[in-house]
Amino acid sequence: MPYPFLIVVSSFRLLPGRLRPVIAHRAAAGRPVAVVLASVAGIVAALASPQWLYAATLAVPAQYTSIQAALNAAGPGDVVEVSNGTYNEKIVFVSSGLPGQPIVLSAKSGHSPVIDGSNVAGSDIVLIDNRSYVQIRGFEIVNNLGVNDGSGVRVTGSGSGIEIRDNRIHEIRGRNAMGITVYGTGDPVPVSSLVIDNNEIFDCDPRPSEALVLNGNVDGFVVSNNYVHDVNNIAIDFIGGETSIQPNSSLVARNGICSGNLVERCGSGFSGGIYVDGGRDIVIENNSVTACDLGIEVGAENAGIVAQNVTVRNNVLFDNRAAGIVFGGYSASVGRADNNTFRGNTLYRNDRDFEGFGEIWVQYGDGNTVANNLVYANSQNVFVASFNASSGNVFNYNLYYADAGAGAAEFSLNNQSYSGFASWQASGQDGASLFADPLFLDAAATDFHISAASPAVDAGDPAYTPALTELDLDLSTRLSGAAVDIGADEVTCGDNVVDPGEECDDGNTTNGDGCDNNCTFSACGNGIVAGAEQCDDGNLAGGDCCDASCAFEAAGSACSDGEPCTLLDQCDGAGTCLADASPDPACLQPLAAGKSSLKLKDKGSRDLLLWKWGKGPDVALPALAQPTVSDDYVLCIYKNSGGVSTLLSSTTAPAGASWSDLGAKGFKYKDSTRTPDGLKTVGARPGSGGKARFKVKGGRENLSITGLGFAAGDFLTAQLHAGSAACFGGVYSSPFKKNDGSQLKDGSD
Repeated sequence: MPYPFLIVVSSFRLLPGRLRPVIAHRAAAGRPVAVVLASVAGIVAALASPQWLYAATLAVPAQYTSIQAALNAAGPGDVVEVSNGTYNEKIVFVSSGLPGQPIVLSAKSGHSPVIDGSNVAGSDIVLIDNRSYVQIRGFEIVNNLGVNDGSGVRVTGSGSGIEIRDNRIHEIRGRNAMGITVYGTGDPVPVSSLVIDNNEIFDCDPRPSEALVLNGNVDGFVVSNNYVHDVNNIAIDFIGGETSIQPNSSLVARNGICSGNLVERCGSGFSGGIYVDGGRDIVIENNSVTACDLGIEVGAENAGIVAQNVTVRNNVLFDNRAAGIVFGGYSASVGRADNNTFRGNTLYRNDRDFEGFGEIWVQYGDGNTVANNLVYANSQNVFVASFNASSGNVFNYNLYYADAGAGAAEFSLNNQSYSGFASWQASGQDGASLFADPLFLDAAATDFHISAASPAVDAGDPAYTPALTELDLDLSTRLSGAAVDIGADEVTCGDNVVDPGEECDDGNTTNGDGCDNNCTFSACGNGIVAGAEQCDDGNLAGGDCCDASCAFEAAGSACSDGEPCTLLDQCDGAGTCLADASPDPACLQPLAAGKSSLKLKDKGSRDLLLWKWGKGPDVALPALAQPTVSDDYVLCIYKNSGGVSTLLSSTTAPAGASWSDLGAKGFKYKDSTRTPDGLKTVGARPGSGGKARFKVKGGRENLSITGLGFAAGDFLTAQLHAGSAACFGGVYSSPFKKNDGSQLKDGSD
């Protein structure tokens, strides 16, 4: 239908040495205008002689009443600029540009035109079929309604140099109602040099397809900085093996980059936020995916297809419904995912619905590498879940954490379960990995930067050298220090960028110049010894051998080495706190021999500790302190050999909720997670007439018992400290009842 406004074409007349625009604007007041600016500079060399860009009869600028009419007239080098307005049409690029001379359909600067497909026939609002060197930029593309297989923007066939940028695509409704669709249906010529950048796609119904998809013979692409949200299936997908799109199943989406995209609230069951379905040779980096079914998935749904050489790196995946990272085919009858790499990603509390798929879900796939990832599980404590046949998948240099501790961690591989992080490591996986709090700056506020004190810093694979193009979540250097940091954030002091957690960054690592090499302002208490300072322990407190003016405290000054099992802690005058690893001579002993017993086993992840004390002097209730409130219980075991005492073991039952107050009967400690040091139960009962009793039991992965196998003349001392209130102990001398390299058992002297 005719439009109540004009699209005005402006052309450039060629003048010696320069181009002079001759512009004619003619439209009713207040009416939207679209302008085609035709630049001939890029095509003059291809012409026999200078001439008007359009037909020789175009003595004055032509006038168009639709975007399609303007596109019909456009050729290589033309820019169709569209002003504000709603254009109720569906359009097709009818011509191709040339290298360096694309046909550009663009919103005029400062304008936001709308292409509205309401009540217009056709499956796609914008169609680019077998065209090259064309671009569409800056439009709102809406209302492709009631469709069955249609798109906001669709590319089909073959072509090169296609760019889709800065568009807002929504209200694409129906079935297979997609935002941006690229179907490489040509053979052998692919869709290549494709750029899809900075688009927003939302409120679409792609199910069972995808909101943004590259499928078939697509070779060479960048999909970057797009915001895909609130769609009912997969958000971004790279596909191979769908013969209905590309009959040659070897021609898959390949050789591309997917970076900087934000994906939120996408899914309808087990839909990936970002999915490589049979694609290959793709880098998925610096994306953020949250509140989807799956964060990032690499697999293949079509039999005989293998997703391979895909690198998933430096992404942040959090609060997704079923899992953070998934790789492998979902069934033995479909394709596989082999020889892919998952490196430097941060995963936080995925598997939101507690379905047991955990943070990393492994399906049918071989030879995949999972390294340098920071993985923080939710309260079900499932880190890796694998229920299918796979082989050669390697996990290492990762950092894992859950609030319940290492003992509660759950892993499985090929349907073999491992309870506890130490058990998982004993399987041969993650030998150089860590279980520790990563010290996020504010994960609750979705700030997944790590502090400079994080155990993730410099803890990645020391043999890994990032590519020069590889960046962290702030798009700053990926390597700063002896090794990459684990996870998506690289703490980078000295790059002249003040990152979160840094006070300053002056672009160097010189101390004492106002900004020290830990990116804090030069001052006493920042942990850097500079200028006239003798020491700097990172605080202004005394009693730690470095005083508030960053000078050494005098020799003999009281201090604490942080170990409750040592005595007589004092400064040496040079900044070190020295202590005596000897038993407390004031500890209460049983009144008769054999009334305290000690049993130790060194069995790797199945270590055992059992200590009992009874038949001692009277013990009043106040001597048991207040473990439910503030007082830790610590069991210290010392070895004396040749008159020299050393600390063999120190285990703590921390004060707090794991303790029960039994009134006059004392206190009881119970912790099935055995954190932090492997203790499971502690009983403390007061009494008179030899009725006081103490018992400590621990074991499994958090407990570390080493150094067994004692010589004749050696003796052991075990002492239980109830806060600072009292101490209860026993001495065990050779010959012991059992004494070898794996176990010790004896009663007290």
